[in-house]
Formats: sequence, C-alpha cells, structure tokens
Amino acid sequence: MLTDNTWKQLKILMTHSGRVYNKYEHRMTPEGILYRMRT
Repeated sequence: MLTDNTWKQLKILMTHSGRVYNKYEHRMTPEGILYRMRT
C-alpha cells in the first residue's frame, strides 16, 4: 500500500494536469497496480 506521504507526492503529479481531481478511487488504482506487480 502507498504511504500517506507517497500518495501526497503522487497526487501532486496526477492533479498537475488539471484532469484528475481528489477521489478515493484515484488512490486505489495505483495501489492495485503496485499490488499486481508485487504478486
């Protein structure tokens, strides 16, 4: 799982484009990708 600090940094990159807004699903997507890469 992403730590809160890592998520804050990633969220800044994602919202910089102006297309992504703060939704819970946006945090779950990268966590799911990282989970699949680890298993």
